[in-house]
Amino acid sequence: MNNEKKTSKAKQTKKGSFFKQRGTRRGAVSILLTVLFIAAIVILNILLSAITDKHPLYIDVTENASYQLQPQTQEYLAQVSQPVSIYVLQKETDFESGDSSNYKYRVQANKLIHAIANSSDQIDLHYVDITAEPTFTQAYPRVNWTESHAILVTCGELYRAVDLTDMFSFDQEQYNYYGTVVINGQHVEQALMTAVMNVTTTDKTKVSVITGQGEQELTAFTTLLENNAYEVETVSLLNGAISEDSEFAIIYDPDVDIDEKIYTTLSKWLENDGKYGHHLIYMPNDQHPLSDFPNLNALLADYGMEMQYGYIYENDSSHLIPGADQYLSLYDYGEDTAYTDGLRNASIPVVMMLTMPVKITDTTMAKPLLVSSEKSFLFPLDLKQEDAENFKPETQKLNGAAIGVHNDGTEGGKSSSVIVIGSYEALRANYLSITSYNNAAYFVNLFNTLSDRDDVSIVIEGKDPSAKELGVTSLDAIAVPSILVRFVIPFGVLLVGLIIWIRRRHR
Repeated sequence: MNNEKKTSKAKQTKKGSFFKQRGTRRGAVSILLTVLFIAAIVILNILLSAITDKHPLYIDVTENASYQLQPQTQEYLAQVSQPVSIYVLQKETDFESGDSSNYKYRVQANKLIHAIANSSDQIDLHYVDITAEPTFTQAYPRVNWTESHAILVTCGELYRAVDLTDMFSFDQEQYNYYGTVVINGQHVEQALMTAVMNVTTTDKTKVSVITGQGEQELTAFTTLLENNAYEVETVSLLNGAISEDSEFAIIYDPDVDIDEKIYTTLSKWLENDGKYGHHLIYMPNDQHPLSDFPNLNALLADYGMEMQYGYIYENDSSHLIPGADQYLSLYDYGEDTAYTDGLRNASIPVVMMLTMPVKITDTTMAKPLLVSSEKSFLFPLDLKQEDAENFKPETQKLNGAAIGVHNDGTEGGKSSSVIVIGSYEALRANYLSITSYNNAAYFVNLFNTLSDRDDVSIVIEGKDPSAKELGVTSLDAIAVPSILVRFVIPFGVLLVGLIIWIRRRHR
């Protein structure tokens, strides 16, 4: 009996001494630290997963920042105050799928969609497979679901479908010859922001494009206006009238003059029963003598302006386009900064071709908007060949565009205006789409300024995701992170490990 007690006591003493041993304590601490470290890694992973679901932690190092939103997009999204839902009408994996030529554009598109959704707490992103959920479309009867819609953007009762052709441009020759659909460009950011602006803007400014005088088509510019939440309608004043709530009217390169009845109609519309607040934009025709347009000339005269029959011939090399002639040139902005204050970059010029000068006859009403250099001159379109040898032009600044204003004379009261743009080419697609010129931004800003809108404007360029070079071009900017990741961090980890190992060996 006593032996059993001694044996039991010895075991307890040995067991107690085991837990008191330095190696046991150290091992227990190591196990506890390991468990805590693993738990910390798991918790950190969960937290990072939650964060990256809302704010992806990837770095865009492409040459042209192909996967980043442009600053004007981010600024606009920061102001969105209404709940917006973006529905991609496919599974996410299906949306990104495609052959080698299309895949990169689809991946880029998906990242931009995520970036838009992540830039505002008001925007939710969903992927809906409408083939598996056919009842989804029933809630949106105003959408033609037979078309190739890729995305639906909703806000309250307003919604807008975004088509594949809105998001991408395609190689037409590949399709015509081989029947192959090949994407060669993307406009995802513009298409999505157009939809977001249109569903969140309930009070849209209306623009009336006047027809009936042989005007040219104005699709590129009206599309630009619609992309910036303007409502565009077409109206013929021969058998109709401008809408009462329309703030703008456009006459674009008419082939014949308006008649006296339309002149009276436009004059009264501009006066607006003394309330003003209406604006007429006019681009003259250069194929007919000015004498063929007496009523339009009279309307301009009412607002302190008149056209000059000829083209602005630019002689200043700093205002010329390399490889182009003197009739295609860059224009400076007028001294009145009211129409340029809203521009993101007022140092970028506007380009115009075959521009007829606008002469200001009454400086109390009219002022220049776009001007040439002091070395330019007017080249008359009616210059006869026998007079060409004796032609001695006078170099001077000429107005490529001008504005005449009428108001009620009270401070802060509304004004009506007539804006003359001497070149109808200025609003063509080829000049509106080139971001090295400010045509799109300037003319949208002009509309915004005249209609007192300062929160609905965004002009975005598409980006090519195929650029392989780094967007970082500074040698220091590239070298420092590279040295840090490749040498400093690994060496630091190795050094810490050696110190710990040496200390444990000598204990």
